[in-house]
Amino acid sequence: MPTRVFHWSLAILVLLAWVTSEAEGALFWTHLATGYGVMGLVVFRLAWGVAGTRHARFSDFLYPWSVVRTHMKEMLQPAPARFLGHTPAGGWMIVILLAVLAVLVASGLFAGDEGEKGPLAHIAGAGLADGLGEVHEILNTLLWSLIAVHVAAVLFVSFSTKDNLIRAMWTGRKKNLANLNETVAEDIPPVGALRVAASVAFGIAAVVAVLW
Repeated sequence: MPTRVFHWSLAILVLLAWVTSEAEGALFWTHLATGYGVMGLVVFRLAWGVAGTRHARFSDFLYPWSVVRTHMKEMLQPAPARFLGHTPAGGWMIVILLAVLAVLVASGLFAGDEGEKGPLAHIAGAGLADGLGEVHEILNTLLWSLIAVHVAAVLFVSFSTKDNLIRAMWTGRKKNLANLNETVAEDIPPVGALRVAASVAFGIAAVVAVLW
């Protein structure tokens, strides 16, 4: 549930940030608020990737590049391997998206141009703030390019493996669980309730600290 709430909340906030990216006045403050929200979600996902449930942990879905290459080749075959958690390529896409989002938000804090400015633009100074504003726009374009690849890959994998990944990310369940690849992280012990609670508390605290 935490992973799925993170995923769809992030999708909504990123879309809202894009809609209000050129706004001024009150709507620009909406853009800032969505940026803070994205920052909090990224911090939470990093914590959840360490202390979260099995298939949410980075140790479960960050495969070596040799496995990723093999997986990409198998996806072109009639019956590619299926995974209960994230696929090897999908796992690395998550890391890339988190990294781009983190830098995108950080640059937005210090960004400035002729219109509205980030809340920390005065620290950067006019010249650097303008440069970071350009970086912010470039990263936004990169983010949406990655999102397009991500959505296309989800649709392709759903079609080729007969796993409806969109439904699975909504319900938390996959149908037809036979013949799934479960070769990774078999030795990871179950996550205790205290560990889960500590991770959630850390994420909430991070969001509160960012908003403050």
